[in-house]
Amino acid sequence: MLVRFGLGFILTAAVANGALAAPMTDEDRAILQQQCAGDFTTFCAGLPPEDGPETQACFQKNMSKLSPGCQNAIQAYKKKG
Repeated sequence: MLVRFGLGFILTAAVANGALAAPMTDEDRAILQQQCAGDFTTFCAGLPPEDGPETQACFQKNMSKLSPGCQNAIQAYKKKG
């Protein structure tokens, strides 16, 4: 449960990546959590689930390896911005 809570913050930083992004709605957060929770567990296991620099770096490093669902959710969120 803690991973799911922190994942929204991690993804916000990962998808914004310094660009102007639309504010994250509850619906955006839920979609990203649903599509990307497994990827977070797979690629960033052992890191704290809160939005820290190590976790952000892990997500960015593995962006190209993420599942298609997660990549699509991130791209859809980016397009809102």
